[in-house]
Amino acid sequence: MKIYFKPSFGLTVCTIPSFIILLLLGSWQIQRLSWKSDLISNYNINFGKNPISVEELFQNNEENKYRRVTIKGKYDHENEIQIIGKTYEGNAGYHIVTPFLLKNDDILYVNRGWVPKKYVDRDKRKFTLFKGDTNIIGLVRLPQKKGYFVPENEPDNGFWFTIIPDEFNSHLGISANSNYYIVELNIDGKLKLPMPANGKIQIPNNHLQYAITWYSLAIGLLLVYIAWHHQNGYFRIKNSSNLN
Repeated sequence: MKIYFKPSFGLTVCTIPSFIILLLLGSWQIQRLSWKSDLISNYNINFGKNPISVEELFQNNEENKYRRVTIKGKYDHENEIQIIGKTYEGNAGYHIVTPFLLKNDDILYVNRGWVPKKYVDRDKRKFTLFKGDTNIIGLVRLPQKKGYFVPENEPDNGFWFTIIPDEFNSHLGISANSNYYIVELNIDGKLKLPMPANGKIQIPNNHLQYAITWYSLAIGLLLVYIAWHHQNGYFRIKNSSNLN
């Protein structure tokens, strides 16, 4: 058997880098799959532990990530922050983040949950503005990092996209703890506004599908490359007995 192959210069120059890039993208998704799997595992482990006290919360920041915490205090509704572009069951709305004054005078930011656009104005949801002491079981979260395609926060224009306590403090002129914030959890499952989180894992993990897609595209590109050369007579496989 004899193989005849005369690669097209132009097609080869285009195909080889593209093939390598597709393989690298597939491998990157495999790495992301491992990272995301560990993240979900850590979330489930920490979330399943017993809630910590506010004293324990202040003792160790990093290890308390995704832990449930019990806090008691009052909301500072006048300084609430409204996070744009949040959805609930396909409906557009906002997340309401409010400073929470603890008994020891420390302040934490609490993401109270989702409200539809028509209730973003506090005057239209006075029934949600609790004035007395409130007990909350929440989820400990570290400050968010702005995504690649997410706009920067614009405090002066009232446009908030990312929960970054340091930026809240600068805008509001308060000194809330900026190492983390709390996501209020819907313990009893009842519908209310703002609609708190249910605590269920909501981190998408589609990296295996993405990896398969990139690797499939790489294989497809290689097959197209070979097929083009075969159809144009640049690639042939013949038995030696058939050769002159």
